[in-house]
Amino acid sequence: MQKNFLTSFRVLPYMRNMLNPRLVPIRRIQLASRLEGAVKTGGGKVTPKMANLQKKFQENNGKPVFLKGGAMDNILYRLTLVLCVLGVVGDVWLWFGYILA
Repeated sequence: MQKNFLTSFRVLPYMRNMLNPRLVPIRRIQLASRLEGAVKTGGGKVTPKMANLQKKFQENNGKPVFLKGGAMDNILYRLTLVLCVLGVVGDVWLWFGYILA
């Protein structure tokens, strides 16, 4: 038997089912049947408010989806960008302080 990555390690008893390739299609079928059941029970109803939001966010207007929410999305995006830059600058400042000290 040829050894591969999975057979080179000792498999713990509770991990046997996770590593068995024959069980993967069965799990997919079970998941698909659960999803079909959820849709059949009324999970597919779309309210008018949700339809308007879908139309707004799927519109092709050149904006990325994280900025289509309006002014508040733009403010949060820019705030996140500024905080990330400040974090990187602070990290570089800290490391240079340790290196030069």
